[in-house]
Amino acid sequence: MNWTKRTAAIVCFAAIGVAQPIEPALAGPGAEFFDGKKITYIVATKPGGGYDTYARLIAKYLEKHLPGARVIVKNRPGAGHIVGANQLFAAKPDGLTIGTFNTGLVYAQLLEREGIRFDLRKMSWIGKAAADPRVLVVGKDSGFATFDDLRRAERPILLASSGIASAAHNETILLAHALGLDVKVIPGHGGNEGEMAIMRKEIAGTFGSYSSLRPFVENGFGVVIFHVGGGPALAASVPAVRDLVHDDEGRAIAALIESQTALGRLTAAPPGVPAERLAALRAAYESALEDPDLRRDAARLRIPIVPSYGEDVAAKVDAALNQPPAIVALLAAVMNVEIATISVRTALVTVAAKGKKITFRSRDQIIEAKVSGSRTRVTIAGQDDDRANLKEGMVCVIEYMPGGEATEIDCDG
Repeated sequence: MNWTKRTAAIVCFAAIGVAQPIEPALAGPGAEFFDGKKITYIVATKPGGGYDTYARLIAKYLEKHLPGARVIVKNRPGAGHIVGANQLFAAKPDGLTIGTFNTGLVYAQLLEREGIRFDLRKMSWIGKAAADPRVLVVGKDSGFATFDDLRRAERPILLASSGIASAAHNETILLAHALGLDVKVIPGHGGNEGEMAIMRKEIAGTFGSYSSLRPFVENGFGVVIFHVGGGPALAASVPAVRDLVHDDEGRAIAALIESQTALGRLTAAPPGVPAERLAALRAAYESALEDPDLRRDAARLRIPIVPSYGEDVAAKVDAALNQPPAIVALLAAVMNVEIATISVRTALVTVAAKGKKITFRSRDQIIEAKVSGSRTRVTIAGQDDDRANLKEGMVCVIEYMPGGEATEIDCDG
């Protein structure tokens, strides 16, 4: 099947729905709520790409494992998945709205990107469907065939991304920095538009999930230059980024991106879904992803299924957001983003190392921040003071950088 026919097949597959009688599985307590209800499955990108394919496959089998429910996929593209994620986060938490979006929103939240109205830590996590290596694919006739060709490029290499907040966009910029490549990222290529632009020779290539780009490569249109978080499907001759970087900064970037490959094709609900309904959604999602028929359909579509569920996914997302200050600062510097400071009036929970480290509550979280002897201004009772005089229980106005250090601490005394 060539690449164009496969795209058409995906569209046809998506329209099939549940055409034959199927035996439902039990989804546990709370499942009866969904009988006769419509569940909206938001996909934060255009139809036709990998997220859309996974969502329509999963929706079909959620209907099987939530007896009486109807699952409707709605595409809500925009701003590199931010529009769809914002809509999901703001939806009524009744269990009737779920959604999928790009792991690039982890980076967007770390950097406090403009337009974000969600908090990934507060999402009601249902599961994730894949662990998918990332690959840089260039057009067969782009003039590039190896990593050394990219390094010798005499002009900026044009690479596509779906949007400025997407994982592909962020990771392309990070990798270009780590590998010393002269790259210009062109956003606005959602779904299969990046591949089409490569075929029209408007751009040289794109960085993204291997499952999405594999048909394009195998049908002779593209060449894989390198990978992050690779697997057995990739040829041994394709180098890993971890083997192409040569300093600590590059290795840190490679490790961060590799950690994201384990969080492929996430599914979540808004914060505050009642516990029994969330448990039913998680049970139905797990039954769907473990269903032999779904696995056969996924194999036919050649998309990997490497699932995790519920609290395990929540823990992985939390870990991805719990980056040390040095990594957040590196992200900001590489991506030319100025990190906005946050100001909060709160009590000091702990003070350690003679005032060098403090914890306090902000946005319903316990925040740990460093207190610099030269960069952090400390005032107590209106007077400039030393960080060593900070005490637990003091009520202070604290200005701090997300994941970093406090810039100003003004305490009542």
